[in-house]
Amino acid sequence: MAAPISPEAGIELLDYVSADGPRLVEMTPEAELALRIEEPDLKIVPVVRYRTMKMQHRILREASASVRTTRSAAANLFVKDTDGNPIPGAQVIAFTNFRTKAGDEGISDDQGRVRLRIAKGTSLDRIYVYGPPTYWGHSARRYELVSNATVALESVDLRRASLALNRFRAGIPVDAGTNVIVGIVDTGIARDHPLLPNVSGGANMVSEETRDDPGRINEWGPAAVDGEHGTHVAGIVGARPTADIPLSGVAPGVTLRSYRVFPHSGEGAINYDIMNAIDRAVQDGCHIINLSLGGGAEDEAVRAAIGSALSRGVIVIAAAGNDGRKPVSFPAALPFCIAVSAMGRRDSFPQVSTEALDIAAPFGANDSFVGAFSNFGPQIDLTGPGVGVVSTLPGATYGPMSGTSMATPAVAGYAAFLLASNNTIFQQIDENRSRALTDALFEAARAVGFGRDYEGFGLPGQG
Repeated sequence: MAAPISPEAGIELLDYVSADGPRLVEMTPEAELALRIEEPDLKIVPVVRYRTMKMQHRILREASASVRTTRSAAANLFVKDTDGNPIPGAQVIAFTNFRTKAGDEGISDDQGRVRLRIAKGTSLDRIYVYGPPTYWGHSARRYELVSNATVALESVDLRRASLALNRFRAGIPVDAGTNVIVGIVDTGIARDHPLLPNVSGGANMVSEETRDDPGRINEWGPAAVDGEHGTHVAGIVGARPTADIPLSGVAPGVTLRSYRVFPHSGEGAINYDIMNAIDRAVQDGCHIINLSLGGGAEDEAVRAAIGSALSRGVIVIAAAGNDGRKPVSFPAALPFCIAVSAMGRRDSFPQVSTEALDIAAPFGANDSFVGAFSNFGPQIDLTGPGVGVVSTLPGATYGPMSGTSMATPAVAGYAAFLLASNNTIFQQIDENRSRALTDALFEAARAVGFGRDYEGFGLPGQG
């Protein structure tokens, strides 16, 4: 590069991986213009932030202020189990107006109590209760917030045959995915989960954390904020059941690697870090890369990294997005990225759980539906179980989550099963392997009945 990179030139170098590779810089608009003139062939890509594709309803802070009331008039709501015992740590989200996202929220205390700053007797538009680990949530429309109202949560029965993953992986051997390495580019994976002994390591790819302390590259465990997401995704791909916790991922024989791109601060992941994580996963020998993230504007950095991965024989599977029937998000929208929508079945979760309000058309065979949150469009390649999927969580526990974030690793696990089962494909190299594995994955799919833009080739396996 002929142009200088220095504060004097209006350009500050923040991070780089190699001398001739991409660089993360901060520059003034004037410096960018000068650089484009001096180096017309240079690609200058703005920083783009991505979010995880886990579905959870939120209150809009600016809207909630109008519904809050005085402490003396606030309503108490109690969260208990089906035996009447209090449940601490449940998140209650009460909407007085769901369309504008107005309402209030809180976390249950040791008595299972949540104090909502909404007047007693208010008729709520909707209420969502997200249970702590091992519990289903609860949801309702037009809920009367009576004095000392109580919500009962049902515990998760891992042996229930209709659970999303139990149904999806039916007929798949317990050692499925042996010798296959799956890279999880996400919020980090718990190091000590008893169901995830197959995590072989990884890297902290958050440049803002490792820039001044390279030793922090080993911090590939869960991010401090919302870090449970990556552990849940990893468990869907390859959790190995134990006698105490009979929970199995789709391909328990896989080796998992954790590439954390979401910072401890809770902010979104930037494209520079995602690009480097994809490159690192390829260098580390991953055969499949899972991207349960998206939502940012299309950028050349992530596009190039995914294209490079495919040329090296690595397939990249990405979440379609959770924007409620909006177009497929980037990077899933790329033609060479496998885009996955989220489907569910009515009998895979309790009918009063938070998942019940995600039942929406189109409907397919065997009481199936496309999650109300799932994006759709001609870029969709496959659908996967993404509503009420039970998987691993930090703290040696488990629980349900919903989102195209969950459907994506289910498909990634199935791809690992196919790759391990077909030595002809496994032994191929470069783009021949990625093309052959993609074709095998599409051929294994069966139409559910949602239509092309909602399911692509359909649902892999018998799921």
